[in-house]
Amino acid sequence: MSPISYTPVEELKPDQHQVNLKVKVIAQIILGEVDDYSTWNKTKVAEILIGDSTGCIIMKAINGQINILQPNAMVCIHNARVEMYRGFMRIVADQNINAEIKPIKDNWIMIDENNTFEDDEYQYVPMSY
Repeated sequence: MSPISYTPVEELKPDQHQVNLKVKVIAQIILGEVDDYSTWNKTKVAEILIGDSTGCIIMKAINGQINILQPNAMVCIHNARVEMYRGFMRIVADQNINAEIKPIKDNWIMIDENNTFEDDEYQYVPMSY
């Protein structure tokens, strides 16, 4: 089995899949709870600002992920995807796609908070054939 390669935040592209990141949690904003009508339970939702030495991006977290993604935590995110939300990129680690978030004990990341990718807006341009 080959070693896992981690993608720098600055190299993320819209709608990218199977993304592996090694990042530090900078801030957490709890958005609240939403109804999950498939299970009739409440789902906690939060936006997490994460980053590495190349930049920062917002991640959508739900339920148990919120407990792991506390400010100043170092985490590895495996098999996540980049989702577009109102023209902006967000990292999503759904349980539906077997994504994992693991805390790590490294303290190696210097965060570049000036290079924030959550401010970059993208526009869908249909291709004509």
